Amino acid sequence: MTSMHLILIGLSVLHARTGGMNEHRLDKPVLNGPSIALKDSIEYFYCEIPGQPDTVRVHYELYAETNPDKIISYHTSLTGERANLLLFVREHHDGRLICKASAHNNTDIQSSYSDAWDLRVITPVEGLGIVSDPSDLNVWEGQSLTLQCRNARGTYVSYDWFLNEMPVQMWYDRNNDTLIIHRLSAQHTGDYTCVASNQFNDTITYNSSSEAVTVNVKEYLSKPEILLDIVKIEDGNYKATITCRADKGTPQNTFTLLNHTDIITTVTTHNTSAVFSVPIQMNIDMGRMKCNASNEGNWVMSEPTRLFVEPVGGAVTLTPFTHKKDFQVVGVGLLCKVERGTFPVYRWFHNGSRLTGRGVFYAVAYSDESFLSLSVGRNSDGFYHCDAADRFDNSSSISSAKMIISKEELNRVSPLVAVVVFTCFAVLIVAVTTCCVYGVVLRRRYSSKYPLTEQHGINIIPVKEEDDEEDEDYLMLEGYDEDVTRADRMSDSNEDEDESVDETLQYEGPASE
Repeated sequence: MTSMHLILIGLSVLHARTGGMNEHRLDKPVLNGPSIALKDSIEYFYCEIPGQPDTVRVHYELYAETNPDKIISYHTSLTGERANLLLFVREHHDGRLICKASAHNNTDIQSSYSDAWDLRVITPVEGLGIVSDPSDLNVWEGQSLTLQCRNARGTYVSYDWFLNEMPVQMWYDRNNDTLIIHRLSAQHTGDYTCVASNQFNDTITYNSSSEAVTVNVKEYLSKPEILLDIVKIEDGNYKATITCRADKGTPQNTFTLLNHTDIITTVTTHNTSAVFSVPIQMNIDMGRMKCNASNEGNWVMSEPTRLFVEPVGGAVTLTPFTHKKDFQVVGVGLLCKVERGTFPVYRWFHNGSRLTGRGVFYAVAYSDESFLSLSVGRNSDGFYHCDAADRFDNSSSISSAKMIISKEELNRVSPLVAVVVFTCFAVLIVAVTTCCVYGVVLRRRYSSKYPLTEQHGINIIPVKEEDDEEDEDYLMLEGYDEDVTRADRMSDSNEDEDESVDETLQYEGPASE
């Protein structure tokens, strides 16, 4: 009777009464423990009701929020001690844990629950592999490819992708464990590996690498081009060697040679080019050749090429070009051109000696060797000429006229140029001298004609006094009309003469009397 009385007193301390005994509730428990744990490790979590009396018996249960019906650890506190909840960590414990507190063997008191405690369960990553879509990794350019990195075990894993042991570039779409390539091209061919890793407490890192998978991106044939060459055969006739070549294309490749729309022949090969032979006759139009290339259902057609061969003939001309520096000719270029010929080749000669490739003062350029570049100097002085022949038959050739190249002659000033320069210089001196003389004469005439004050644009008219009480000053400013000035002077002069006449008359009057 005494112990039951003590229990009721303790419960009255912990719980507020709102009705009958069945409405009592335990205070909210507090749960704490590790926030990260390794799979298969043993960890302790602690749960208690702050201020719990020693006389109250509380039963604590630990469970995952996602599965409240499965108790993963429990402890009964008989004397008010903190509950030590032992947990053998499993992967399904990852998430939020909750501690439930209930009165031991007393259903009249309501249970209470702690706030959720976040727990990350780290499972070391291992057993890595790559799954692809499509499963056949021999794919054609332009298609999409998805690679997914899957691990047998592992939580909180990060992934890295490598192509031929180098980190993949930014043109890939990455989504956690998935790599997506939307438009495949040849640059995506290679061995792909996936590396997965996770960490525990920022101190221990677990890594796992997959086996490499080889992606082979097959290319469609590009638009081919036709290369034409002529060969002289033993019987004296000629044949055309027609090469149909594409820049890229995954075998097997099929090439078809056509004359207009007529099929001449077809070749299937593991190369990106095919060679065809067609007999020809000189100076006769053999038609327009085209090449069709195909692989894996696609096909592309080349531009047509006219099959017409004309032997070299006519005149061979040399065209010079000069290069100057500091008004001196330092380089000369010579272009050799034959009047007719489909496949001409050229040869260069200096003083009768053949020039080939590159020498001390020269270089033979262009695929047909039709251009000769010279550095002007003593070694380059001499006579130059070229000849032209058929590329397919050099048994006969046509020579150009000889051209002399001399550093002294190239940089010599001609008499005509000297006369023109001297005449221009003399005319300039005469013109400058004439301008100077004219300026001096004009200045003297101007100075003698006008006073110094007028030269400065300001003319002052003398003061005329008529009465002692009244004085008037007249000032002629710059720009005043010269005629007006002269008129004023003449008026003043006339007035002076009139006054003189009057005074004389007045003087002579009394004498006559």
